[in-house]
Amino acid sequence: MLAFGLLALLLLLLVSLGSVSLRWVQQADKYLYNRALPASEAASELALSSSALAENAGLLGQTEDEAQRQFVGRKLSIESATMLSAIKVLKALEVNFDLSLEQSASEIIGDTSKLGEQVGQRIQVAYSLKKQGRELVNAANRSTELLLAELAIVDSAILSKLSLAYPDAVGTEKTAQLLDTLIEQDLDTQERLNRALKIVHNIALMGQMFQSPELEPGSYPLLGDIGSQVTPVATLVGESAKVARSQSESAEVKSGMTHLDKSIGNSQTRYLTSLTSLTHIIRDPDRANTLAKQFAILQTLPSSLSLQKEYAQYHSAQELQLQIITDKLDVLNKVVANAMQLQRIEADNARNNYLKQLSWAKLGLWTTGLLMFLLIFVVVYKVIYRGIALKLDAATKALAQLSLGNTAVTIDTQGDDELAAMASAIKAFRQKTDHNQKLQAELRETAAELFEHKQALEAKVEERTLELAEANIKLDREAKGHVLARDMAEQANQAKSLFLATMSHEIRTPLNGLLGTLTLLGHAKLPPAQQQLLALSQYSGTLLQTVLNDILDFSRLEQRKLANEPRAVDINELLEQVVAIMLAGAGLAGLTLRSHHSNLPKWIYIDGPKLRQVLLNLLGNAIKFTPQGQVDLIAEVKGGLLQFKVQDTGVGIDSNAMKKLFKAYSNDPSKGRDRGTGLGLAISKQLVELMNSGSDIETRGVWVTSEEGKGSCFGFSLPLVVCDRPDFELQQQVAHTQSKHLLVIEDNKINAMVAQGFLAHLGHTSVLAKSCEAARKAYTVQSATQFDAIMLDIQLGDGSGIELLEDLQEVNEQTGHQLDIAAFTAQLQADDMENYQAKGFNLVLMKPLDMQALSAWLGSAEPLADIDTSDETALSQSTALSQQTAEDEVLIERSGSIVKNSTDAELLDEAQLSQDLTYLGLDTVIELARIYQQTSEVHLEGLLKPDADMKHILHALKGSSSNMGLGPLSARCKVLEKSDLTQSEYQAVEHESLKALWQASLVALRGWIALKQE
Repeated sequence: MLAFGLLALLLLLLVSLGSVSLRWVQQADKYLYNRALPASEAASELALSSSALAENAGLLGQTEDEAQRQFVGRKLSIESATMLSAIKVLKALEVNFDLSLEQSASEIIGDTSKLGEQVGQRIQVAYSLKKQGRELVNAANRSTELLLAELAIVDSAILSKLSLAYPDAVGTEKTAQLLDTLIEQDLDTQERLNRALKIVHNIALMGQMFQSPELEPGSYPLLGDIGSQVTPVATLVGESAKVARSQSESAEVKSGMTHLDKSIGNSQTRYLTSLTSLTHIIRDPDRANTLAKQFAILQTLPSSLSLQKEYAQYHSAQELQLQIITDKLDVLNKVVANAMQLQRIEADNARNNYLKQLSWAKLGLWTTGLLMFLLIFVVVYKVIYRGIALKLDAATKALAQLSLGNTAVTIDTQGDDELAAMASAIKAFRQKTDHNQKLQAELRETAAELFEHKQALEAKVEERTLELAEANIKLDREAKGHVLARDMAEQANQAKSLFLATMSHEIRTPLNGLLGTLTLLGHAKLPPAQQQLLALSQYSGTLLQTVLNDILDFSRLEQRKLANEPRAVDINELLEQVVAIMLAGAGLAGLTLRSHHSNLPKWIYIDGPKLRQVLLNLLGNAIKFTPQGQVDLIAEVKGGLLQFKVQDTGVGIDSNAMKKLFKAYSNDPSKGRDRGTGLGLAISKQLVELMNSGSDIETRGVWVTSEEGKGSCFGFSLPLVVCDRPDFELQQQVAHTQSKHLLVIEDNKINAMVAQGFLAHLGHTSVLAKSCEAARKAYTVQSATQFDAIMLDIQLGDGSGIELLEDLQEVNEQTGHQLDIAAFTAQLQADDMENYQAKGFNLVLMKPLDMQALSAWLGSAEPLADIDTSDETALSQSTALSQQTAEDEVLIERSGSIVKNSTDAELLDEAQLSQDLTYLGLDTVIELARIYQQTSEVHLEGLLKPDADMKHILHALKGSSSNMGLGPLSARCKVLEKSDLTQSEYQAVEHESLKALWQASLVALRGWIALKQE
């Protein structure tokens, strides 16, 4: 124990010496690590940011377009922030400077911003100058053609008159007249035309030079006959650009530029005016008018020269500004370098002090280590060797003898330490060994008895195992019965969901017709009393429609077929529509309905139909359970989320009803009407959870707070995604490209004509293959390189487009040819896009084909002005039609109701027809209508044949109707194509209504074409 005490004392002494040494070192390097090194790092960062600022400022001065200027500007902003951060660190470290770094940095940042503005103005002027230069070149070229044509006429007249001016042939008097006319008129006209050609040629040269304004101004040939006046003018331009770099000589610059403007203006006015007079000597009126128009464009030369001068001024100003920034950065770097030189001197002093203290600490540690070594040697000999090692050796020998069965051993047990205790334990072990030897004989006898007992137990276990096997067979039979019962229950549940969906769809058809009729009736001028009844009818119909939506969505949620489909929505308009519908119900109940949504953004990205359904459910419940008072709809942005609340002053909800509030079909008729015991709240909660799927909102469903007798508040939150305008209004920039050659694989003649017509309008050529076999013959190893892209229909008459894609890709692999392949389809579900891309398609084009999507993919080989994207309404309607999903059967009414209640405008997609008229022309649209009538008659007759392929015919009719702008007819064909109707069921139930809808659509189409022909 004494040894351990000494050892502990030695360790305490070592720790004390080490602590003292560490304190010395910490005091020595406190300045080094807490001030000197951070200041050096901050100064280095400041120097790097300063260099980066100078480099990026130079790059900014060299930018030639706005995008590059903004990019370099962002880099300058980052480097400015870094420089300010480094200055802040140096200021916190109390580093002394000869000037204020913050003020100097602010001036540099301000100068950089000013430089960016000057560069932006220079780029804008350069863009205008290039545009005017192109216009001057084009006008000059056209004028040259017209003047050369007129000059050729004059030359012909001169030759003709010379050939007739012989006295022997026409007489002396006639010869004199011809020569006078030749000298006074024709030669003068010829000279004026040649002079005009020279002037126009010089203007064309100047227009070409205007298109490269970044070059240094050279000698500009203003107009043909003023060459002697041009050199001093150009020299003055160059000298003015150089003098502008010095602020002290600004007066001379202004004087020089004033002289330049005056000289150029006088020359231009005199010689450009001489061009205008030439139009009177042109004999052909059409060419005279055309030449006058071109001369009018050439008259803009003075404004182009003014822009060139303005460009030179901006260029000189930005070079001066760049020099100012560079000078200030040099001053800043010199000040920082001087200050950091002083800091390095202080750091070196601190480092020397640190090394001195470290030497003293090292000496103390060596002394402590030597003392500890001596003490350890004494402890090892006295305590470990004599007190421990010798006793352990004796104990080891005793244990070795005991392990051999020799119990006649002796060991010293004197002492009070751990080794004496171990010797006593060995002695006790020796006594136990004697006792164990006596017990071994008894154990052998017991083991024989246990062996006999084990054999008896094994026989018993075997018998019990057979009994358990029989029991397991019985349990397995019962488990299979439970599985069968579960399958039957699942089939019953699916049948229930299918029944609900079917019934809600069948009821929805007349209900939509009723609501549509009420909407049309609302446009008529009715007395106030009838208007109130009409509003109540619309309110009741909307509530019934909401219930049907709940039933249909509930069945889809059970089958996991309902998905969140967010789009750009005008949230204020949606809320106003919901409140307008519910006002009639609130007025009937004697309640006040108020809406609060004044501070919301206009466009948000959300699933509008589902949000509308949830709000109608919550407002309907609030009106239903509020005897008197008011109902408030509140929509606000809170915590970065879009929060909705429906508050009422109704009966409230007790604790028992709160437990089953959001459970579907939990109503107990014996207890009256409890709030939320139907389907509305349950489906609303699930719809909100669906719209919040994937978000990190803490409460993803509908929440409620209520006090019995004082009203309730239902609320929910949705992600807030603000967008500037609807997705269908976003226009893709059409790129101008070279003409491309495409392979169009389409078995429908109308679809093929539309596709090839659109491609021709964009300046591209195409080859049509009407089947898989024709496509394989057209696209071979020899011909593959002729094509730049492929449009492939997914469903063809003799095979699948997906299978054909594999053959086309195999040809590409053999030839090493790479090109884009676009899927061309009218069926596009939520997961089809990823599926087509996984198969190898680069793009999916929806039917009916949209010009914007096609031009965004291929670009335009024609002038971009031919593509009209200004009609936002037409674009939105076309996009909405192309984005139809698997829920079309809910939105499309039965054919009979459509024919009976719809106008021609409702049967046609006039936006698509107008687009076809713009791009294809009226003659092509009429030809498409004629072909459509012929092919659709064949399709309808084919549906009545006993062996008809109903699915394929309906698919073909759907695609051709969609491409002709017959939206309701196409949608009806889509519903029938997806249905499970047999051939006989279709012919008995659906054919006549489909034919009636087809006939009405053709009448509407003919009427539309007749209006366009007038």
